[in-house]
Amino acid sequence: MNEHILQAIPQLEGNVPPETFMASDFQELIICGLGVALGLAGLGIRRVLRRKAKKLQHASLTPQQQAERELDELAEQLPPLRECSLKLSMIIRRFLTSQVKDAAMYETHEEFCHRMDTLSTLPIACRYETRFILERLADMKYRGITQQDPQQVRVLIEETRGLVTLITKAQEEEAAAAAAIAKVQKL
Repeated sequence: MNEHILQAIPQLEGNVPPETFMASDFQELIICGLGVALGLAGLGIRRVLRRKAKKLQHASLTPQQQAERELDELAEQLPPLRECSLKLSMIIRRFLTSQVKDAAMYETHEEFCHRMDTLSTLPIACRYETRFILERLADMKYRGITQQDPQQVRVLIEETRGLVTLITKAQEEEAAAAAAIAKVQKL
């Protein structure tokens, strides 16, 4: 049995010079290296351009459109209640930050509640409903409700959608009223 193994081992040639194993042309290595580097650079540039295009696409959306897009995505996912309350709270806070320049996005719930000028930039007609929805979402978040309830999630999403629409319309009405007053004052 050992004899068969010994016969299967190939015989090596005598002294083979190391130059045989070296690359025949150094230029080939340089060209291959440059090709790989250019390929990686092209992929990097493509990635950067895609990110910029995506940012420009998001930047061209109004705060209301962005909030509605995020609400549509959330409606497709229908996450558990706690996760939904977290995401809805972030959507509202992002909307408030960009639409009415409120600092809600950068505060904890406690800081938001204790700030004296909370929601002061929001139209008066929307302040109570905004505070009410944010309080409900915070309550769900802190109670740690993890159950899956698609029906309640849909209700919360639609309430948030209604709030975003209400704020936008109230701001448009306030702007129209201010323009009318300014027009009258000019006369």
